[in-house]
Amino acid sequence: MSDPKSTPEDELAGTEQPFVQHLIELRDRLVKAMIAVAIAGAGLAMYPGPGPLYDLLAAPLVAHLPVGATLIATSVISPFMVPLKILLMSAFFDGLARGALPGLGLCGPGAVFA
Repeated sequence: MSDPKSTPEDELAGTEQPFVQHLIELRDRLVKAMIAVAIAGAGLAMYPGPGPLYDLLAAPLVAHLPVGATLIATSVISPFMVPLKILLMSAFFDGLARGALPGLGLCGPGAVFA
């Protein structure tokens, strides 16, 4: 049996954070991530804009439609909401690709996207 006195001490002993500190850190990281997505969304809203961004992403689908067929909206608010949803998702992925969202733990500097 090993002697308990001969085992090395834990390096991280005494560095644990209380639960509230973890929640505060989570809040701070989520706020920074939302700010990064908002900045990327504002940039994408100015150039190229939600409409042209939608057209760019829908172009491969439209190219494979039969001759004379077009995309249709299935609800009243779809022509307004779909480009905005695409803009928001593009801003999120742009933030990931630039490493602006490392607080989410999804990627960071030196990751596959960067």
